[in-house]
Amino acid sequence: MRPGLDVINDRLFDIAIVGAGINGAAAARTAAAAGYSVALLDKGDYGSGSSSRSSRLLHCGLRYLAPGGPLSNFVRHPGRFLDVLKTARRSMAVRSDFVRTQPQSVQPIRMHYPVYADGPYAPWQIDVAFGLLRSLGDDGVSLNYRRMTAAEAQGKIPFAKWLRDQPLLKSIASYTEYQFDWPERVVLDMAFDAERAGAVIRNYTAVTAFERQGDQWELRVSDITTGETATFRARSLLNVAGVWVDEVNARSGRPVGRKVTGTKGSHIVFALPPECRGHGLAGMSRGGRPFYCMPWRDLHFFGPTETLYEGDLDDVHVTADEVEFILSEAIHLFPGLSLRREDIVSTWAGIRPLTYDPALPMGHRSRRIHDLGQDDLPDAFALTNGSLGAHRATGQDLLDAVSAHVPQPPAPAEAMQDSADRITRTADWRSHLARIAETEHVVTLDDLLSRRLGLLWERRQGLPEAEEIAQTAGALLGWGENRVQAEVADYRATVQRLYGVPEA
Repeated sequence: MRPGLDVINDRLFDIAIVGAGINGAAAARTAAAAGYSVALLDKGDYGSGSSSRSSRLLHCGLRYLAPGGPLSNFVRHPGRFLDVLKTARRSMAVRSDFVRTQPQSVQPIRMHYPVYADGPYAPWQIDVAFGLLRSLGDDGVSLNYRRMTAAEAQGKIPFAKWLRDQPLLKSIASYTEYQFDWPERVVLDMAFDAERAGAVIRNYTAVTAFERQGDQWELRVSDITTGETATFRARSLLNVAGVWVDEVNARSGRPVGRKVTGTKGSHIVFALPPECRGHGLAGMSRGGRPFYCMPWRDLHFFGPTETLYEGDLDDVHVTADEVEFILSEAIHLFPGLSLRREDIVSTWAGIRPLTYDPALPMGHRSRRIHDLGQDDLPDAFALTNGSLGAHRATGQDLLDAVSAHVPQPPAPAEAMQDSADRITRTADWRSHLARIAETEHVVTLDDLLSRRLGLLWERRQGLPEAEEIAQTAGALLGWGENRVQAEVADYRATVQRLYGVPEA
């Protein structure tokens, strides 16, 4: 069962971590394994923010090599080019490390990039880009790069026959990418690993205020489901709340400078012909931005958009205008597929917590760990633009940042072992439901269907199973029949609001 707030009330921790997404969970796991006392808190469920709303790609870094205009941009801004190389090298290193160490959490997919006579890049430039990526990598996990002529691609690449402007199609470049099979489960497993190592973890627990008391931070928190409150102290504070970083900083009552720029990525989902399964396409929108058709289980999704977002961070969904834009680009890319609005299976959107830079209206794409001591918040740090793939390195980097401000623990925790009950998407959820309901801090039916069982991301989004799961889990969680029916209704409403197709 989910612990009460008494587990943290009046306690002193070495590190308080605000935000239990992929990077907060990674930092908690790393710190707890090193022997530090850790409190990990999130105002929502574990992994329910941007960690569950991305394009789910463990990408090689190809997109970073696009100069955002003519290639001469890199010549005019050599410093920007060096930043690009560093970011691409990091992407390749993260890709190799994750695939080698957590192969159960990713799926290989075959991506294809069409090269057109009227496109922004010539075939030789594509070859150079992949050669550069290969040289930046450690050769641990191959890109399996190959470029075929348009004639060779027909019959070998499923998408080739449906692409636009066949007379202008010169060749198709193909390479292997990896996709997060279930990022929410990765977050959950790390959070519960941290708990087994001694960390206190709490979902649906909002930090309402924090202030300096001597050489420690005093944090006031509230359980948003019960209204219960508590106060505890920490020697150091990590703000890894993603798009909510600035909101959390503001609760210090001090004028902290802006750290985050949010950009919105929206997607629409289709069921494409079966021969497309496991194959995706990386193209460019007519506005010159990266645009993908990505395989997802037995479905495909198109997107993402990238627009500045300044709306409600707690109610992010695809708008009717975004559906029309993505659908129009998908039809332009694949006129032969005859895609129609009424064939859209579902939608989703998320906000990227990019690094604020007044010179870059759409934010800076480099990951930053901000020492908030410069904003009069000593022994406190914030993270922006931490990626899914790099979470292990980010978790260690965050611990390194706070370790200079926290006494070294006398001894690390016992080495953590992966739980034998750790589930995969292919597992029979019925065999795990009782354990999950009783031990994984479940508060709502949405927690179960969206993150702990992953049924939200299936074609029917867990709607046929909602009643059965609510009844079964409810009996274990003490839900009466009224609560069961309310949870089912809430889940259906959430699916429609956040993942449905808005009216035109």
